[in-house]
Amino acid sequence: MLVKIIHIALFIILSSHLGYCQDFTRDCIYIDFETIPSGQLVDNMDIFDQYSDVFGVSFSLEGGIPAKLAKVGAPMTAFQGPNNGADMPAAGVDIGQYFLTDNGAVFGLNADPIYVNFLSPMDSVSGCILDMDFGERFVVHALGEFGDVIFADTIFSSSVINGVIIPGDPGTGDGLCTEWGFRLDECEGSIFSVKLDGFRVTNGGFGLGLDNLTFCKFGAKLNIDFQINQSDIICGGESGSISVNSLSDQNLVYSLNGGDFSSELNFPEVSEGVYEITVRNELGCEDVYDISIDNIPVPEIISVIDTDAECGLENGTIALDVVGGFGEIQYTYDGQNYVTDGMFTDVPPGDYTIFVLDALGCVDSATATVAASLGPTIIGVGQENASCDLSNGEITIGAIAATPFIEYSLNDGPWQTDSDFIDLAPGDYTITIRDEMGCTRDTMLTVEAYPIFEIRNVAETEPECLQDNGTITVTYDGGVGDVEYSIDGGFSYQFSNVFSGLAPGNYQILLKDEKGCELMVDAIVPPYVCPVYVGNIFAPNNNGANEFFPVITALEYPATILKYSIYDRWGELIYDAENFSIHDDSYYWDGNFRGKTAVLGVYVYLIQVGHLDGSTEYLSGDVTMIK
Repeated sequence: MLVKIIHIALFIILSSHLGYCQDFTRDCIYIDFETIPSGQLVDNMDIFDQYSDVFGVSFSLEGGIPAKLAKVGAPMTAFQGPNNGADMPAAGVDIGQYFLTDNGAVFGLNADPIYVNFLSPMDSVSGCILDMDFGERFVVHALGEFGDVIFADTIFSSSVINGVIIPGDPGTGDGLCTEWGFRLDECEGSIFSVKLDGFRVTNGGFGLGLDNLTFCKFGAKLNIDFQINQSDIICGGESGSISVNSLSDQNLVYSLNGGDFSSELNFPEVSEGVYEITVRNELGCEDVYDISIDNIPVPEIISVIDTDAECGLENGTIALDVVGGFGEIQYTYDGQNYVTDGMFTDVPPGDYTIFVLDALGCVDSATATVAASLGPTIIGVGQENASCDLSNGEITIGAIAATPFIEYSLNDGPWQTDSDFIDLAPGDYTITIRDEMGCTRDTMLTVEAYPIFEIRNVAETEPECLQDNGTITVTYDGGVGDVEYSIDGGFSYQFSNVFSGLAPGNYQILLKDEKGCELMVDAIVPPYVCPVYVGNIFAPNNNGANEFFPVITALEYPATILKYSIYDRWGELIYDAENFSIHDDSYYWDGNFRGKTAVLGVYVYLIQVGHLDGSTEYLSGDVTMIK
């Protein structure tokens, strides 16, 4: 019986087996036209019998004319999908650089059929049609010895109509890669050649390409489903085993080394060697499989080398030399933790039983002893933290050893006999001591930094009017111990953080803690501000009293009148002056308006006074002018 299988897929080239051979590549040949048995591939070269001597296959067009080889450029993949342009490579299953065509062109090909001719009949043939044009269809024929069509009428695909592959929608350039394949259930091959025909729905250029050709010779593996179970000789055992069981209802029978066939095959005890298993189906077709039973050598410890733990540390070693075993070998000296390295380091002193274990669970063991020797001992550590944001920390180490000679090292630096380390920045340190025998001990400690000495706040109060009674108050963070304060550059100090009785001006305050850390901060006692006043009545009558409307303040206070404006009750500006000394009476309103005495009554004033501290005071209100 002949069965045809066809698959339609975008950008997929048929893989090395079609699913109807247990081991499809075992007796099959695959040609992808990327190499040639002799010579070098060239675009548009004739392809006829170059593969005949080596692979038993030739190619031709109608009338025995050689086929052509086409090249798509550098190694490419299947052609692009819809609307991406005809004949363009794109991501997909690899089709390489070359494929077989009727005239070697990438597009605009004629419709001559391609023939694949086998020197001996095949059981199965598969390949890939590269459809690079559209509005066309393909028919693949499996031909017998005399050119008779064995099969070409039933193709199972949702994209196939009446046995004809209809790829794509014409004109969109969606270039499909279409798989096809034939196989026979019988034991003898009957396919002598394959013919690939192409047709177009309308007149126009035609493209026909063949690639990824796979064909199986006489004796290809049967479509049988069974399982061979085997076990080698392991862990010093005497025998292995072979058994076969079917995974389907195919009524298979089996034979070992040419013996009788049986529906069951089970040999629980077999020696080392190669065995031949023959599988036969109901049609009498047979497949032969070679099974090797190996004698896997057990792991064997051939040497153990141990070294003492020195200097009182857990630094002994055990080294194993192991031969044999299967797969990854694991080692343990404590019976719990297995590793894949036979060199154990950092082993504590003691007696040990070492085990080695291979991937099959085979075990060997040996013993080892790691002796102990003492080293120096650190008995005390002293330190002084860094202060003043400087590198002035200190570390002192106390140590004893079997001999008086001890050396010290800081952070793997130079060795010294002095146990003190000074001028250290804040940070983590490793102190190493070493005795006369070269044994060492380490300890780690941290030199902290005392809290950073820094100013938190400076508060100043201004003096009262014409007084030297301002104050400066300084607060800080950090520092060590009691802090002293100086306002005279360090000539004298006080413990109070408040300086009083200060005149307006600039000052520098010096702070010093118990570690001698110093801070300098600038402070400004602001100028005093004296109060200012205005009257609510004046009488410009030339009697020498209240002749004008002034702003009044302390006589020695040098304030400035920034703006001085007088308005009548209707809002008309009567008088205006600006930027004059508060004590200059010549700028104040004398009751005249436009060269004449103004009408007696109530007037509104708006006055801006500039103080010594830079602030501006605003005065407003009513003033009454009388006779």
